[in-house]
Amino acid sequence: MDYSQKTVETSLELLRELLEKPVVDMENNEALVNRVRFDQDVISLWKEIIEPVFQIKLISLTDKFYLTAGWEGGIFAYSNEEMRRQLGVETNKELYLCSFIVLTMLAAFYDSEDSAAPSRENIILSDLQEIVSENLLELGLAEEVEVIEDETRVNLREPAELWLDLPYQKSDVDQHRRSKSQLTYLLKTMDFLQKHGLVRLVRDRQVFPEERLHNLVSNYYNNVDHKNEILEAIRANLDGCEEEAEKEETEDAPTEPDQDP
Repeated sequence: MDYSQKTVETSLELLRELLEKPVVDMENNEALVNRVRFDQDVISLWKEIIEPVFQIKLISLTDKFYLTAGWEGGIFAYSNEEMRRQLGVETNKELYLCSFIVLTMLAAFYDSEDSAAPSRENIILSDLQEIVSENLLELGLAEEVEVIEDETRVNLREPAELWLDLPYQKSDVDQHRRSKSQLTYLLKTMDFLQKHGLVRLVRDRQVFPEERLHNLVSNYYNNVDHKNEILEAIRANLDGCEEEAEKEETEDAPTEPDQDP
């Protein structure tokens, strides 16, 4: 398909703006949004040329546009070194832990059959810490952890050991982001997500998913098999815990004395 010069210019301007901003909408660039809305060839050019060439994906709503990495990475795929720098951590073990925190948070917000809408409005960091601890304890100690790691392509044992050896927080420090605690990694991870407009962290205590996260989940994240495999592993371990707890309760329950006929 041949595109007019105006369509090409609008498409490239949208790309430039999205490289600088997490979202382009009516508030920060009304003129550009209107030009895209009234020139349907812009979206066609993106899908036909820009997305496959740069390996990126444009999420297009009525009057908002987001950008995310394409299925195979592309120009927005961070290397481990870049991700460590963004998160403020030093080792890949810490990086994998932060990644697991993100996946656990997503599971808490979007753990439904279609995962199109959040199942809760917010989550308290201490509640997220408990969920992460439960999951890592079970996954890290599971005999089949190596099989799970091979299937999900995620290192689980080392992040589990790191996390479970830490206190939730240290009471004798003022800057929790500089200490060595579970809260430190929760805050670093939420800071990263907030910087990219995905969550809102309130008073270092409460996390709210932002609209951009909802749109990315419904348009991108929900279609990734990798995510579903990890969630299935988490659910399987949690189900195992519940079954074991029920079994123990049954075994410990007092028995009724035999009744004479």
